[in-house]
Amino acid sequence: MSPGVGRVGARHGCIGLSGGGGGYLNICTGSNFEEKNGAAKKIDPRLDELREMGMQRFWLSAAERFGVDWLLEFWRMADADIDVSQNGMVSMAFRPYRSYMRYQRNRYIEELVNRGIGPDEIRTLLRQQLGEEISKRHILRLVQKG
Repeated sequence: MSPGVGRVGARHGCIGLSGGGGGYLNICTGSNFEEKNGAAKKIDPRLDELREMGMQRFWLSAAERFGVDWLLEFWRMADADIDVSQNGMVSMAFRPYRSYMRYQRNRYIEELVNRGIGPDEIRTLLRQQLGEEISKRHILRLVQKG
């Protein structure tokens, strides 16, 4: 059998090594991986400009979380909307997030009713799945609305 033929692993026999080595190791650069806590993430200098302008803390937090470009686009859109922009100021009223969650819960109750599930079982499901305690009477009112 010829050297290196039909053999595995280190048992290849006499095989010549190249003199140049791998070469690719000579082009390694520093790590560009982001730290787990986001320490390597670059801070947008426009955040400082927004702070200097007196931007509210809520909007600064939104810019940090979603990006300054997102905030600027949102701001531009709100400023252009006649219902939101009045007398040189942008003013918006948001419903509380819990109202959205309540809306979703009520759609879920409607779906359960449409499947033929009774109020007592619906109460149990809401308690188990959503951690919410709702009276049977409240469920019946929701059913009558729909």
